[in-house]
Amino acid sequence: MKDFKVGIVQLPAKGDKNHNLEKMEEYVNKASEMGADVVCLPEMWNCPYQNSYFLKFAEKEYDISYKKMSEVAKKNKIYLVGGSIPVKIGDKIYNRSYVFNRDGEEIYRYSKVNLFDIEGFKESDTLSGGKSLGVFETEFGIFGLAICFDLRFPEMFQRFREFGAEVIFAPSTFLVKTGEKHFQLLNQARAIDSQCYMISPTIARDDDLSRNAYAHSLVIEPSGEVVIDMGTEPSVEVVEIKAEKVKREREKFPLEKSRENRKL
Repeated sequence: MKDFKVGIVQLPAKGDKNHNLEKMEEYVNKASEMGADVVCLPEMWNCPYQNSYFLKFAEKEYDISYKKMSEVAKKNKIYLVGGSIPVKIGDKIYNRSYVFNRDGEEIYRYSKVNLFDIEGFKESDTLSGGKSLGVFETEFGIFGLAICFDLRFPEMFQRFREFGAEVIFAPSTFLVKTGEKHFQLLNQARAIDSQCYMISPTIARDDDLSRNAYAHSLVIEPSGEVVIDMGTEPSVEVVEIKAEKVKREREKFPLEKSRENRKL
């Protein structure tokens, strides 16, 4: 792994998709100007986090949001981890993330496996879950990609580690009630479990359709230390990711060696 700079975009999702697309481009441009090599968007950045909007804003593959992300990545010569958007395939809608390289080419995609089904709200009322998990590679290293509710499933993050990941992106849209209790805790736990950096951009809070968003985008070191908490307002931050932090944490606590020793 090599050192690199990551841009974290925290913006609210409005009821006007064109507005969301324009704001995404504006914020990614800013992150690039600040020196970011890789930029990550939040979960459902183009769509308010409500089942009715998942249905209303769902796009076919390679539609307007996909094209705009590709265009923005190419224009800024960055890697873009596209948060997630609702994508319609046949009669199903997926909560899907796309990753683009510096030339605007798609290099990876992931559909959220663990749907947010809790008391009072079910993503599965409108969304279908993905079935596969993997990693993607850049010149900076191997990265994992999860989405929001996936943070509650530590076995996924152990798989990322087994696949060679040293940085894991987890674009999210936690709500205030659960976010206050669990968002930072889960990110710290997954960082410590996997001995990876956790990079978790979230939707910003506002007085409109994102008023229940917890926000507080995070970057967590492999040790569990919080590098940045972005609060609730719309913003862009750029953070340096240091390969030595991963290397040293794994040297200090050789968890994989312990796993080998206990195998029967």
